Amino acid sequence: MNPTNPDRLHATDPWQQANEARLIRNARRWAETSETTLFTEKWQGYYVAVTREGQRLVLWMLDAETANTDWIQSAMDLRRPLRLQSSYTQAMILSLLWLPSPRSIFLSGLGGGCLATTLHHHLTHARLTCVEIAAPVVTAATRFFGFQPDDRLSLSIADVRAFLQQDTGAYDLMLLDVFCDHGVSPEHATEAAFLALCRKRIPPHGLLAMNLGNNDPAFDSVAGALRALFATVYTCRGRGSTTVFFATDLPPRTPEQLLEETQVLTHRHDFLFSLSSWTSRLQQLHPDPVAPGAGSSQPSQRDPPCPTPP
Repeated sequence: MNPTNPDRLHATDPWQQANEARLIRNARRWAETSETTLFTEKWQGYYVAVTREGQRLVLWMLDAETANTDWIQSAMDLRRPLRLQSSYTQAMILSLLWLPSPRSIFLSGLGGGCLATTLHHHLTHARLTCVEIAAPVVTAATRFFGFQPDDRLSLSIADVRAFLQQDTGAYDLMLLDVFCDHGVSPEHATEAAFLALCRKRIPPHGLLAMNLGNNDPAFDSVAGALRALFATVYTCRGRGSTTVFFATDLPPRTPEQLLEETQVLTHRHDFLFSLSSWTSRLQQLHPDPVAPGAGSSQPSQRDPPCPTPP
């Protein structure tokens, strides 16, 4: 949405127009409030909170034992609610370079639901399955960020590994963004066995995208496991403290092919940010001959330590 005219609708499809108008109304409600702390609820060892900081909403999951943090779960621009704010969520849109028209999408780690809401809005023929373990996060996403399940967008409150162990569905696209405070993912969500479980849910033409903190202790073992499980693995380093992995059995693309597909994707969807700037950050990792978790001969894809939130 044009920041000088936030009420101007970009969509031409009737459902998309109605959805965009709904999101604008929701955002206006919180833009006009004088409150700055809108929601707090304790969940296990964390506080889930929503704050308004100027013209944006921020979702936090704060370690109850730590006074301060630089890590946020989600952010939404109240002037342009469909423009993804977080570095890694913008990068995850690159999944569509390999799979421009997925029919089934799995997302774990809801946050404010911004990535799910954006994909739901643009990919009108896709079904999305969202899994989030923390009920207060779901409350925050639906009450404040405009996340709204419907017949194409389902939500389960569950642990992602337990869900996939019971689930028999196949997903063209799996997006994993599971972490709490300090940018560290739960250990069971980074183990090679969990990634192998995800691999079983992805058909040969599908893709797994995973957001991981650069300082996560499991970073190198995750890279090794993905290279052992998939034929093609790319990384995209964010502008903050995370890296997104893209893993698929589809063949690798040349830089020229990636640029051409970026231009096609940009023409098809107006994501309100530059996709080409993210495409330029893609780096292919080569198959890892070492077993998952046993180390890697490849150069590390980590960013240097950086306190900036993703």
